[in-house]
Amino acid sequence: MTPLWLVLALLQQPDSQAILRSARRAQADFESFRRYHLPERDGYSGQNCDRYIGRYCFWYGDQERDSVPEPSTIGEARARLLARLADAAALVPGDAWIMGQRVRYLIEDGRPRDALAVARECRATSWWCTALAGLSLHVAAAFAEADSAFAAALYDMPETERCRWDDVSLLLEGELRDRYDRMSCDERVAFASRWWWLAAPLLSRPGNDRRTEHFARITLARIESDSRLPYRDFWGDDLQEILIRFGPDVYWTRAPPSAAVLGAEPIVTGHERVPAFHFVPASHAFETPGHAVADDWSLSAPAAPELYAPVYADTFTTFDAQVSAFRRDDSCLVVARYDASIDPAHAHQDARAALALADGVHAPRIAAHETRLDGPDVLSAITSCEPQIVSLEIVPARARWIARLRRGIDPGASQRVSDLLIVAAADSLPARLDSVLPRAFPTARVPVGSRVGLFWETYALPPGGEDATISLSVTARRRAAMGRIAESIGLASRRRGVALQWDELLRPERAGEAAPRLLTVDLSGLAPGRYMIELSLNIGTAAPITASREIELVRP
Repeated sequence: MTPLWLVLALLQQPDSQAILRSARRAQADFESFRRYHLPERDGYSGQNCDRYIGRYCFWYGDQERDSVPEPSTIGEARARLLARLADAAALVPGDAWIMGQRVRYLIEDGRPRDALAVARECRATSWWCTALAGLSLHVAAAFAEADSAFAAALYDMPETERCRWDDVSLLLEGELRDRYDRMSCDERVAFASRWWWLAAPLLSRPGNDRRTEHFARITLARIESDSRLPYRDFWGDDLQEILIRFGPDVYWTRAPPSAAVLGAEPIVTGHERVPAFHFVPASHAFETPGHAVADDWSLSAPAAPELYAPVYADTFTTFDAQVSAFRRDDSCLVVARYDASIDPAHAHQDARAALALADGVHAPRIAAHETRLDGPDVLSAITSCEPQIVSLEIVPARARWIARLRRGIDPGASQRVSDLLIVAAADSLPARLDSVLPRAFPTARVPVGSRVGLFWETYALPPGGEDATISLSVTARRRAAMGRIAESIGLASRRRGVALQWDELLRPERAGEAAPRLLTVDLSGLAPGRYMIELSLNIGTAAPITASREIELVRP
C-alpha cells in the first residue's frame, strides 16, 4: 500500500510537460514579437550572394564594425521571457531545453556572468551543463576557463556525441576536406588538434579562443535547433552551417515595408560580428608546420570558408622580424629582433610583446615583456630543437589592434651551424651573440649600398678547432623593376652578386662551446631586389654544412 504522504507529494508535483509547453510557447511568442519590432534597414536585398547556403543568401559584408541599436520594446520582452524561463526552471530544474534557453537569452541580453551562474546551477545532463558553462565563459572572454570547460564536457559525452562535436568538416575545403571525410573518429580528433593549434589567434595567451568559439557555436546550434528563431523559418542544416562557419548573429534587422509583400512575414537579415578574420592557415602549414611561411596565414582572405571575430581586437596586422636559432647544449635559443613601431599606427604605444614557440603537443614556450613601441626590440626563448611554430605577438595596452608574425621554424635543421643573423656593420664588434644582437636588423630589409655584418655559430668542433674552407655568396632572386631600369640606362652598377671563399681555423673559445664568427660583407653596387645569402662550410671530409638567409635590398 502506498503511504499517504507519498500520494500527497505525487499529487502536488508540477506537470513538467505542461510547464515545458508553456515555456516553449513563451519563447515562440517572444521571437514572433521580435520579428515584427526589429529595426528597419535596407540590408543587402537585391545584391548578388557571396555564397548560397541552403535556403539562405550569405554576404561577407564590408567588415565595418557597426550595428543597429535594439528597440527597448524587444529588451523588455526578453526580460519578461527570462522571468518566465526562470520560473519554469524553478519548477523543472533538470530540463535541458529550459536551461539552454536561459543561457542563450542572458547572453543575448549582454549578461554572460549571469548565464554562467545559471549554467553552474544546472541540474540537467552533466556534460550539457558543462558545455553551457563553456559557452558563457567564452562570451565573457574567459578563454582559458572556457577551454577547460569544453574539454571536460567532451570527456563526459557519449562517444557518438563527442565525434559530432569534434567534427570540423564544415570548415574544410578541397583536398583536406576529401581526406578528412575518409578518417575515423579518432583520426579526426588528432586532425582537429593540429587544426586548432595552427588557427589560434594568439599563442601567448592561455586558452585557444578560436577553438572555444567553435564549441560555443556548436552549443548555440544545439540550443537553437529545438526552438523558434528570429527568422520565420525553422532550423535546418543550412542555418547550422552558417552558424558553425561564420558565427552567431549578434543583431537582426527587417526590410522596410516597401521590400516586403503586403501582409507577408517580415524579411529578416541576421548580422554576424565584424570585423572577422580567417585564422586558419593554408594546407601547406598544416602538412609541415615547421616549414610554414608567414604568407600561409592570410587573415583577411576573401571568400574564406570560415571567419571569426574576436571581441578583443578590431584589427589584426602582420609585421616582419628577423628570427634566428642558435644551439645551446641539447636545446635551441630562438631570438627575434623586431621593430613594431615601423608602422605609424603602432608607434609610441605601451604594449605587451611576446615570443611564443609551440610544437602543437606541449605547452608553448613563451618569453614576454611589457614595452613601449619606440624602436627596435628583442625577445628570446629556449626551446627544443624540433620543428615548430614561432609566433611574435604585440598586444597594445589600450588599443584594439593586434600585430603578429607567425611562421614555421626548424631550429635543429643543422647540427653544426646556426642561422645567419644580419647585423649593422661595425669595425670593432665582439663576435658574440649578446654583442651583435643590439645591432641586428629588425627585418631582412637592408638599405641599398650597405655594408652588413653576418653572424653565425659553428658547433661540434674539437677543443683545438678544425680547418674549414668557407664559401659565401649573395645572389639575386628577384630584382626590383626600378633597379633593372636604372641598370639599363647606366645609372646603376651591373654588379649581380657577391662571391667569397677562404680557409680558416674554426676554434671555440672553450671546449664544448660554439665557435662564433662575424663577417662584414660589402653589398654596394647591388640593385634593389631580393637576394639569397648562402654560407657553406667544408670541414674535413664531411658533406658541406650550409645556412642561408633571404634579404631584400631597398632604397632608404
